[in-house]
Amino acid sequence: MSADNQQERSLDPWYITGFFEGEGCFSVSIHPHPSSRFGWFIDPVVQTYQHVDSKVLLERIKSYFDCGAIRPKGPNSNVLTFSVESRRTIKEKMIPHFLKFPLQGSKSNDFDIFCKVLYGLEAKQHFTKEGFIELVQLAFTMNPHGKNRKYRLEEIVKEIKKSSETTRRTRS
Repeated sequence: MSADNQQERSLDPWYITGFFEGEGCFSVSIHPHPSSRFGWFIDPVVQTYQHVDSKVLLERIKSYFDCGAIRPKGPNSNVLTFSVESRRTIKEKMIPHFLKFPLQGSKSNDFDIFCKVLYGLEAKQHFTKEGFIELVQLAFTMNPHGKNRKYRLEEIVKEIKKSSETTRRTRS
């Protein structure tokens, strides 16, 4: 089959699931955001990576989901990233796929936690200090064998509690 025909043929949904089981990531980053309610931002994202030589595969995955962006992992990188960062798009396009064609390996646990965090954000659970901390703690249970996080859980929780103390004193 020619390269053109391969691009035209839709990827099998189970192939997509298997690909994400091996090469994908459901992650929730927590990073400082001075203008947010507690000084931190909870940011769910679905990603997968491939060498630039396999750009066509990422384009087919992007076409399958009809969303996301493909961009270099870094300024001088030979690795491309397919990312879906919009919570609404993740909820409407990514999650239904993985519920219909479930992950079969250890990544299924990360997916379940990812969904809990995403749905917690949708329910505005992060609007309370307790809810925000609960979502951060859930996020920290994900990807136990992945890269280390830039910020420690204890540091984030301490700053959230401190920021709400400061807010209470300012309002008094």
